[in-house]
Amino acid sequence: MNIHNIYRKRFFFFAAMGLGAGFFQKASAQDTLKQETIDIISTYQPRLRDAAKLNLTASLPAVDTSRPTLKYAVPSLNLNFMYQAAPLKPLALGKDSLDLLQNNFIKLGYGNLSTPLVQAGFGSGRHENYNYGLFVNYSSSKGKDIKYQDYSTFNALAAGSYLLPKFQFNASMAYDRNTVHYYGYDQTLPVPEKGDIAQTFNQFTVAVGANNRTTNDWAFQFQPKVKFILFNDSHKNTENTFQFNIPIRKQIFEDIYIKAEGVFDLTTFKADGDRSFNNNIVAIHPAVDVIKPGFVLHAGVNPTWTNTPGISKFYLLPDIVNETHLIRKKLILSSGWISYMEKNSYRNLTSRNPFFTGSMADMQNTRVEEKYTGIKGTLGSHFNYNTKFASVTWYNLPLFVNDTLDSKRFITLNEAQLRAFQLHGEIGYIQEEKLQGRVSFDWYNYNKQESQPQPWALPAFQGDVFVSYILMKKLHLNADLFAMSGAYYRNANKIDFGKTNGAWDMNLGASFDITKNFNIWLNANNIFNTQYQRYYLYPSYGFNIVGGLLFKF
Repeated sequence: MNIHNIYRKRFFFFAAMGLGAGFFQKASAQDTLKQETIDIISTYQPRLRDAAKLNLTASLPAVDTSRPTLKYAVPSLNLNFMYQAAPLKPLALGKDSLDLLQNNFIKLGYGNLSTPLVQAGFGSGRHENYNYGLFVNYSSSKGKDIKYQDYSTFNALAAGSYLLPKFQFNASMAYDRNTVHYYGYDQTLPVPEKGDIAQTFNQFTVAVGANNRTTNDWAFQFQPKVKFILFNDSHKNTENTFQFNIPIRKQIFEDIYIKAEGVFDLTTFKADGDRSFNNNIVAIHPAVDVIKPGFVLHAGVNPTWTNTPGISKFYLLPDIVNETHLIRKKLILSSGWISYMEKNSYRNLTSRNPFFTGSMADMQNTRVEEKYTGIKGTLGSHFNYNTKFASVTWYNLPLFVNDTLDSKRFITLNEAQLRAFQLHGEIGYIQEEKLQGRVSFDWYNYNKQESQPQPWALPAFQGDVFVSYILMKKLHLNADLFAMSGAYYRNANKIDFGKTNGAWDMNLGASFDITKNFNIWLNANNIFNTQYQRYYLYPSYGFNIVGGLLFKF
C-alpha cells in the first residue's frame, strides 16, 4: 500500500468525522430524537515491508609479517662518581690446593733400660708414574734385674711402584736382624758366657709383583706376586722359601664374580751338619662371589697338597662365608665354614717363640677348621661392633714346652687334634680423627685334645682396650690396656705341670707438635710394672719409658 493513499484516507476520514460531529450537534439542537449511524467499511492494518537480508562471512585479517621499526630516545645522564673502577685483568691459575707432603722423617729417642731408638723414613712424594720409599729402624734394651735379658732389632725396607697406563709394577727389598738371649736359666747357677746364650736371626726378603689397572668392573683383574726369603740364625740353621701367588678375578654378571688363586709355598730347611728337609704347600682356591645389597656370599673349595718330611697329603678344604643384613648395615648376620693350612716352617715358629730350638725333622703343617656365626654392624654414626662364636679344630698343632735337658730352650710337641670353642667380641668408637677407641677380646675353651694332657703355652683369654685422642690438633694422647690369662707349662720331670700367672699391662703415649716440622714424644710401657711370663721362665721387662724428638721434612 502506498503511503500517500494512507494519509489521504486518514484525511477524508477525519474530515468526515468533523462534519458529522458538527451536523450532529446542530441536529441535536433542532431535534434531539433524531439519530445517525456511521458505517465502517474496513479497518486499517499497517504492515512493514520485507527487509532485505545481508549474508556476512567472518574471516581473520591477514597476518602482518613486516618488522616494525621502533625508535627510542633515551636521554643521556651525566653522573660523576668519586670511585674509579680498576681495569679488569685475567687471573692466573691457582696453585695445587694440596699441601706439600712431608715425605721424610727422623725419629730419635732414649729410654731408662739403656734403650736407644733411631727411625728414619724417606719418600718420593706425589708422582703420576712412580713412587718409592725407604725405612730404617734400630732399637735395643738391657734388663736390670736379670742377667742377659737383652735384645736388639734392626730393620731396613726399600719399596717402590711404577705405573703404566694399563699395569702397575711393585717391588720391595727388606733386611731384618733380631738378637735375643736365652736368659731363662736358673739365676742361682754360674752365669754362662754371653756368646753361648745369644741367638741372632737374619732375614733377607725380595718381593716383586704386578697388577693390571682395569678400566671397568667387567675386565679381568689379576695380581701375581713372587717372594724370596732367606732365613738363618747364629746356630747355622738356614731356610730358603719361594712363594708364588696368582690371584685372578672376573665379573660375569652385575653382582656375580668368579675368582681363583694359585698358591705355591716351597721351603727348604737345613740344620748345621744335617740333611735338608722340604716343606711345601700347593693350593688352588676357586670361588664364586655373589655381592648384592644386603647380601654377600663367598662359596669355594681349596684343593691343597702338603708335603712335609715323610708325609704327603691332599685335602679338599671348604671355603664358605655368608653375610646377610637383617637391618641394613646395623645388624649383619655373619657365618662361615672355612679351613686352611698354617705352615710350620722354622721362620714361622721362631717368630712365635724366639727361644725355640727344636728339631724340624718330624714337623708337620697345621690344618685349621673353623665353623662360626656371629653378628656385626654399626650403632649410630660412631659405633661399630663385631661378635663371633666359633668351633675351632687344629690338626697337628705344635705346642711349645721347655726342653727337659735344657729348660731355657723350647721344643715342640705335636698335638694331633685340639678342639675349642671361641668367643670373639669387639666394639669401636670413631669421631673423625679426634677420638678413637676400641675394646676387643678372644676367649678359648679348650675342651678336647688327643695327644697332650694340656694345651701347652696357649693362653685361654686375651683382651685389649685402646684409646686415642687429639687435643687442639697438636697434642696426641693414646692409651693401651691389655690383659692375658696364664698358660700351662710342663715341668722337667715330664709329669707335673703348672700354669703361669695372668697379667695386666698398660702403655701410655703422648706427642706434641711444637712446629710443623718438630715434634716431641714420650712412651711409657708396663705402667703396672708386671713382669709376666708369656713363656715359662722368660719374664718380660718391668716399667720402661722412652722419649725423644721427631723431625719431619
